Amino acid sequence: MNQLNRLFKTLGFGLILLLNVSVASAQELPTRYATLELFTNTPCPICGSQNPGLFNRLNNYGGQYHLISFYPGKPYSSCIYYQANVGENTTHYQYYAGEIFGSPTVALNGIDFKSSSGVTNAVLDNLTGGTSWLHVGVEETTGTSRTVTINLEDVAGGSLATGRLFAVIVEKEIQYNAPNGETIHHNVFRRFLSAATGEEVDLSGGSATRTYQYDVDGSWNAAETYIIAWLADPATKEIYNSGTRFDPDFTSSVSPVLSALPIPLFPNPASTEVNLSIPGGVNTALIQIYNQQGGLVRSVNTIEGPHVKVSTEDMSSGHYFIRLATGGQMYSGSFEVVR
Repeated sequence: MNQLNRLFKTLGFGLILLLNVSVASAQELPTRYATLELFTNTPCPICGSQNPGLFNRLNNYGGQYHLISFYPGKPYSSCIYYQANVGENTTHYQYYAGEIFGSPTVALNGIDFKSSSGVTNAVLDNLTGGTSWLHVGVEETTGTSRTVTINLEDVAGGSLATGRLFAVIVEKEIQYNAPNGETIHHNVFRRFLSAATGEEVDLSGGSATRTYQYDVDGSWNAAETYIIAWLADPATKEIYNSGTRFDPDFTSSVSPVLSALPIPLFPNPASTEVNLSIPGGVNTALIQIYNQQGGLVRSVNTIEGPHVKVSTEDMSSGHYFIRLATGGQMYSGSFEVVR
């Protein structure tokens, strides 16, 4: 259903472009990533029973969301990730005072709150596949001493005068046999890169940039450590968009931007191959396939229409973006590989 919704949205905007309807502000809007803040607890048995199901459902939405796992010490202060940063875990729990009703609770884009089991496929379908007026670009160096640059751009113009920027350091995956039975912990919050209460940014000029430095703690896995940044409304706390260094540049047409025309793909999901329906009149083109982290996995620069078969046998299960560039026109789409 989520893939079908995205296809209809893309086809609809492609038709608008073909009819030359004036929608300049909508043609270049970036993907809106669903921002999920999981408040959980490693000794909590309910967390242990609900969180694995949440993570399994999220596997179907790769490249469409950003998740941060906070550990506010509720109901057990013995939680090791709470003890690793008591002050900032507590500060962010208090930021949503009255909304976090227990563990596990998921804050959805800062304005909706559900248990882990309540974040169903229907909920995720509604959260993903859309666009935002805001692009959050994150550039981050590697190594143990890092520089992070966060670029905020109001693509539509005049959308928000002042926002509140949050940036956190997380570990993407930690294997730990928790008291509640969980063995894999995702995007574990380590500390804030911004102020724990966020930082005010002026967007009246249409853009803003913040630069930070941080050192990777010796107890963290540097290969798994990265930054997630997001911008929230100071009054409502709604998160307008978020970003990481792994996100494709929205101007590249790797992510499903509206300025690109849709390209039909089948079968979708794919197992051994995916077929592209080549637009009429196209004889030469560059076809590129990217994984959900934005890495180029396949490039084809010769085609024979009306269909091109691309092998997916060596691709792991997950979400992929595809673009076809020819004669100044860009076509894009996305597909899943399942095993």
